Amino acid sequence: MPESDPADPMDVRVASVTDAPACARVMRESRAAAMPWLPVLHTPDEDRAYLEGVLARLPAWVATHEDRVVGYAVLDPEAGTLEHLYLSPEAQRRGTGSALLTAVRSAAEGPLELWVFAGNAGARAFYAGHGGRELYSTDGHDNEERTPDVRVRLPPMTG
Repeated sequence: MPESDPADPMDVRVASVTDAPACARVMRESRAAAMPWLPVLHTPDEDRAYLEGVLARLPAWVATHEDRVVGYAVLDPEAGTLEHLYLSPEAQRRGTGSALLTAVRSAAEGPLELWVFAGNAGARAFYAGHGGRELYSTDGHDNEERTPDVRVRLPPMTG
């Protein structure tokens, strides 16, 4: 079901706090599929409550397919950072991540930076394919998972 198939459309819209439960589900599904080695530190209810706070204070977008949230992205415009971009496993490699990233980059003023776990080869390749440049890596001492990560800079949108 490619994104371009008119019989199977995917939509991107501005997120609201009421999307928090669906976003929490997407985050958990995405992490479990892409990074099964990543420690799970929070309950589903804690993830939902956390995302309610995030969605209440930062601009965010959700991708939906047949009225079901299949991905989301969050921008911190003040910091110039992409705070979240997660996709349900069934939404990957279908243009969903690119559509969400385009929404975020279109709203940003200038380049964006983000963290990606070093072991998440798929995400690293995704950002590289969108012009991302890896700036430096850490041993994970500053993230709550204590897992090595990489700082990436995405150039601003052109045209």
